[in-house]
Amino acid sequence: MVKKMKVKAANKPELCTHVARSIKRLYKQSAPLLLAEALLFFVIAGAMFFYPVSILTTMTMIIGVVLIGFGLYRTIAGYIVSHNRGGGYFDLCFGLINIILGFLFCVHPTESMISVMYIFLVLFFVKSLLILIFAINMARARFGHYIISIFVALVMMGVAIIFMLYPLRGAVAITFFMGGMLVLYAVADVYMFVQLYRLRHRVAE
Repeated sequence: MVKKMKVKAANKPELCTHVARSIKRLYKQSAPLLLAEALLFFVIAGAMFFYPVSILTTMTMIIGVVLIGFGLYRTIAGYIVSHNRGGGYFDLCFGLINIILGFLFCVHPTESMISVMYIFLVLFFVKSLLILIFAINMARARFGHYIISIFVALVMMGVAIIFMLYPLRGAVAITFFMGGMLVLYAVADVYMFVQLYRLRHRVAE
């Protein structure tokens, strides 16, 4: 029994040394990445807050370039398949549609962005309408938290209608929301860096 206790006591310094090395290694590997990621998120969020329309236009054009590249790949692949073995017409048509959409996104980014906004807003409005119908049925049955469901559905419908009337402002509001989320991620990275820094100094002591 005494020998076992001595062995455990002898293993404790080795265990502490191993943990300390692991923490130092984790700090060296993760700390620079956390700071770089936080800085990148802060810069992107700042651009979204100060230049929302420019950011949206750039994002739309990037999506357009991606669509053109994807469309060219699908068109070429569909042509090769249809030329060699027959078939492949679906890929050919799908690729051409992507090329056309990508071209429109690049040439008319603002109009394309607003059109995409309208599509999402219509889907959002339909979703809120379905939630409202479901909440009214719950209210008739006196079942569940139907008051909260009705309130949420009405708020969603109101937001959808306002964004439909002012689509560009809605797009800017979404950009602000995305910027706010990036700021939260950046703050979380800074918090993790601070915790790792404190842990490293505790181990060093």
